[in-house]
Amino acid sequence: MNQFYASPDQINGNRIELTGQEASHVSKVLHKGTGEKIVVTDGIGSRYTGIIKKSDKRSVTIETEDKETFDRPNPEIALALGLIKKRDRLEFAVEKAVELGVSEILLFRGDHSEKFNVRSDRVEATVQSAMKQSLRVFLPAIMIVNSLPDLLSGEDHSTQIIHADQYGSDDSPVISKEMQRLLLVVGPEGGLSENEKAKLADRDAYRLKLGEYRLRAETAAMVMASRFGHQSEFRNEI
Repeated sequence: MNQFYASPDQINGNRIELTGQEASHVSKVLHKGTGEKIVVTDGIGSRYTGIIKKSDKRSVTIETEDKETFDRPNPEIALALGLIKKRDRLEFAVEKAVELGVSEILLFRGDHSEKFNVRSDRVEATVQSAMKQSLRVFLPAIMIVNSLPDLLSGEDHSTQIIHADQYGSDDSPVISKEMQRLLLVVGPEGGLSENEKAKLADRDAYRLKLGEYRLRAETAAMVMASRFGHQSEFRNEI
């Protein structure tokens, strides 16, 4: 099943209007035409099934027949990842985190991150594509933060924090049923600085060892996401 994305402002009652790349993908790549069924998510918890009423390379008009609505996953899983300079590796990490169930991605400039400009538009496009590919109905939020301390200062003290640490515990922490938000922290290629580790310790972050070998940042992000990001957003279907 192919799933497409329409922002809420493209949905009006039982009508959905796809434009831009989404419309082009429907009409030019998949060659879907009038009368064919199509599945669309609004990225805020709903999935629509409808019939194409008009299709060309600039716009696709859909009349919806069915709507499924889902609750947000609980707990919310956020991934804080130190910026990786190589664009393909950063986008790979983001893509896999979304596919594995992460609901928010916070990219921070670590003390050991190399200086470079992030193409936020490319990261956002990667997130949207991964959401559609994995048939998720919530579009993960993306934020780029100046530093890990700045990121932590924006987190409520009820957030449970786990960070990847080569010298941490082999055992995964117990996740409280009452916990609403889980923050997974992975440093950049150069790792976390002593100052960053101290800031995490101040927040009682759990130090988790991911294996016997040293992992690249994008691999560590995948391991963390696969351990904790599997909370299904479809388990609380309304």
